[in-house]
Amino acid sequence: MAITLQHILNAAYPAYAARRRLPLRVLKAASALRRCRTGQLGTHAVVCTGGHLVDVRANSCRHRACPQCGWRKAADWLERWQQRLLPTTHFHVIFTLPAALHPLWRWNRRCLADAFFRAASDALLHLVEQPRHLGARPGILMGLHTWGGALPLHPHLHALVTAGGVDADGRWRSSRPNFLLWAPILRAVFRATLVAALKQLLRHGQLRLPPDLDELAVDALLHDVAQRPWHVRIEPPYAHGRGLVVYLARSLRGGPIKNHRLLGYADGQVDFSAKQPRATGGAKWRRTRLAVDEFLDRLFEHVPPRGLHVVRGYGVYAGRERAARESCRRQLQSRGPHPPPAPPRPTATPLPPCPRCGAPLVTRLLAGPWWRANEKPPGPGPPPPPASASVSNKALKPTTRA
Repeated sequence: MAITLQHILNAAYPAYAARRRLPLRVLKAASALRRCRTGQLGTHAVVCTGGHLVDVRANSCRHRACPQCGWRKAADWLERWQQRLLPTTHFHVIFTLPAALHPLWRWNRRCLADAFFRAASDALLHLVEQPRHLGARPGILMGLHTWGGALPLHPHLHALVTAGGVDADGRWRSSRPNFLLWAPILRAVFRATLVAALKQLLRHGQLRLPPDLDELAVDALLHDVAQRPWHVRIEPPYAHGRGLVVYLARSLRGGPIKNHRLLGYADGQVDFSAKQPRATGGAKWRRTRLAVDEFLDRLFEHVPPRGLHVVRGYGVYAGRERAARESCRRQLQSRGPHPPPAPPRPTATPLPPCPRCGAPLVTRLLAGPWWRANEKPPGPGPPPPPASASVSNKALKPTTRA
């Protein structure tokens, strides 16, 4: 039997939680992941438009840290962004938060994430829009990752930047071949912008201070990191940006580790495959073993606060810039050869037809959790018929609130 994250949580989480004071976001995530597709969140029926009951299935939790569900929303997001990408070369830029700021991150995830996005996007837009560089507004897609291969805390941003932009007259202007910006200049502007934003948050009392740091210590910490080199890397350009968009879609839902990476769980130890950083060399993937408490510590470190947007668009790729994007697309297509359009990707696996009459299948809510008690059953067609020979009456009983 394959090891799953739900299996590890059911075995180890009760004892783990009894020894710790966990934040609400972790309690909700653990509850959702442990109950996903178990029947405790309700059930739904798969019926056909002719009235035949085909199956009764347990509901998914829909939590974005759950590796069992959420693939449909990720596929929908991927399809929308593949259609939004402009047919031009793209650069991949990576911004890394210094390790010295990790204590502040743990106590201020939401406001530091917002400041991180804003500083990186402002630095890119400020430099690319200068006449000595490009003099045009590019399209930028940014995705936040907070983990490394073995799940340590490692906040960093992946930015997909168009190799060109739209100028003040609405004309598309391409960048120089294989060159976007000088990385040292981008690094310095990003560092200054983020440190200034954090100092402003500190002055206005909007930063929660870690227990072992006071305001003077945090101010000294910000002054110290402003003097050190930061990691900002500009990768060679891609002929198109679809590869990075697919990479971001994989991590948009499902949490920092998927079930296929779990290799074993026994004697309080979790074995999983972890990607090695570039500096270490050797094999790309390596078997890693952690005590289950350490594994859960690292896992729950990456549960984002509720409502935090981990993927954002700026410049021409901002949501409100649809007219500018279509104008750029027409200009780029009229200039000659361009990367082929992205192949269509299904947003969901379609249900097979009814095995009895061949009619299309739909899903209908039978019994849901308390927060969906007042929702109408989704999908067209008549209400679900009574249980047939394929399911028992017990399976159709509504579940009660725990």
